[in-house]
Order: sequence, then structure tokens, then C-alpha cells
Amino acid sequence: MRQFFKYALPGFLLLSILVACEKEYETIESLDSKNVKAYIQANKLNVTEYENTGIYYEVTSPGSGPDVAYSDQIPLVFTIKSLDGKYTSVDTFASGNRYYQYLGYFNLEGVRVGIKEVLKKTSGSIRMLIPSRLAFGRNGYGNIPGNASLDITVRVLNKSKIAAYDDISIQKYMTANSLTGFTKTSTGLYYKIADPGNGSPITIDSTVVAEYTGKYFNGVIFDKTAVGTGTTFDLNGDIDASSEPIQGWKQALPLIKQGGSIRVLVPSSLAYGLEGSQSGVPAFSCMDFDIKVTDVKQQ
Repeated sequence: MRQFFKYALPGFLLLSILVACEKEYETIESLDSKNVKAYIQANKLNVTEYENTGIYYEVTSPGSGPDVAYSDQIPLVFTIKSLDGKYTSVDTFASGNRYYQYLGYFNLEGVRVGIKEVLKKTSGSIRMLIPSRLAFGRNGYGNIPGNASLDITVRVLNKSKIAAYDDISIQKYMTANSLTGFTKTSTGLYYKIADPGNGSPITIDSTVVAEYTGKYFNGVIFDKTAVGTGTTFDLNGDIDASSEPIQGWKQALPLIKQGGSIRVLVPSSLAYGLEGSQSGVPAFSCMDFDIKVTDVKQQ
């Protein structure tokens, strides 16, 4: 009997530990629910759960027009925060905060569902609390930690009204940076001539050498020539299509002559359009350029 207790007692202890561990284990659904509900209560949010999915939402601005489909290409602007406060990303003209592609391709399932099934329209916005299992799961993504539930606000734009959105963005940028003295063209380009120049005139057939600085509206410089070193541009692309500048430059540079300087605020339609560029320009980005033309060559 003594031998029985010698071996049975450790077995009972091990079994007790395993049972206790099993009771302490929580499913990811349970953890998500606990975290999201605590966040809602702490921030006094007026949100509604969508069909027992664990997604909570508030339509902050109802959309309009026809219902969106997963096969629609729509422009989105979004802000992302993890509920634990370890990650925040706002719209600062970064590719991580702007999207123009098919809705069905959007990476987060919870956002796709929220837009298509709840907001349903463009020209509106929605705030969503997305449980981690419908976000980036246990592995996280980039700087977003694993098992992070997210607070996401999405503005769904109407791509046919991007020109108006760009113009509002440019006007807000000018106000925020106390920019005055700009002239707006019929195409939506804003320009201010610092020096008209006194050399050769510039036409659409010109090849120019320019020193410039280009930045997004968050102040980040994305392109800049070295001091005293210009870059050659073929305005119509006939000689070298790879050196053909954006439409905003084509419209602005003929307003000055060789030796002249101009500042241009370029709407996305005259820059890299709705999709942005493969080189990293975010979708539907407006741009701010300071340009000095140091040489002009006619074809």
C-alpha cells in the first residue's frame, strides 16, 4: 500500500496541475471579446456589434450612391490604433494609410466586411473595432503586435470626386502652412512664381535642367536634387520617356523662363493619380514642389 501512494501521489499532483492549466486557458475569441469590451467601456464608445462577429462599429458619416461591391476599386483613407496603445498610424500620406484597389483585395477581413455590409456606400466613414482574429492574428504585421485587436477609422471616398478632395487638401495645406499668393489654374494646379527668369522660354517641347525639392503634405521630402546639381527632364518624353515629368510640371514650367523659380502644389490627378506609383508614392497623393530651371534646350 505504501508503494501505491509513493507513485500515485505524484500522479495525482500532475493531473491536478494539468486540469488547472486547462481551466486557465482562454480561446482567442474569449480574449478578443474581453479586450474589445474593456476598450469600449474605458473610452465610453457608442458602438454596435455586427451579427455576433466580434466586430463593433459606428457609422460616423453615412455614405451615398450605389452599394459597393468587392469587385469595386475604391479609394480609402484610414487611421489604425491597437487597443493596447502600442501602435498608432494616422493618415500622413503614407502608403499604409491610403488604398486604391479592389475592395475584395483589402488585407483586413474585418474592414472589408464593415465597408461592404455596414457602411455599404462611398463618400462616408466608419469606425470599427476589429478583433485580432479578423485583423493580423497571432503573428501581427510590421509594427502591429501579435494578437492585437484594432481601432480603425476608414473614410471611403468616391473616386469620381477625388478632384474636389484634392482641392480641399491643398487649401487646408496652404492654411496650415500660411501659404499665400498662389494662383489656381483650371486644372486644379496651384502655383507661385518666385522668379520669372530672363533666359530662354520653356515650351512643351523643351528639355530642361532643374533643381528641385518635392515633398508630401506631411512635410516629408520624397525627392530632392543635390545642391548645385540639376536633373534633366524631357517635357514631352519624345527623347527619353523615362525623364518625362508629371503633368503638374508640364503645366507649370512654361509659366517661367530659364533661370526662373516656381513653387507648385500639385493635385494627385496631375501627379501619380489614384494608384500612386510602384516607387512608393502613396495612392492619390498631392505634392509640393520647389523648382528652379537652370537650363533650357529646345528640340
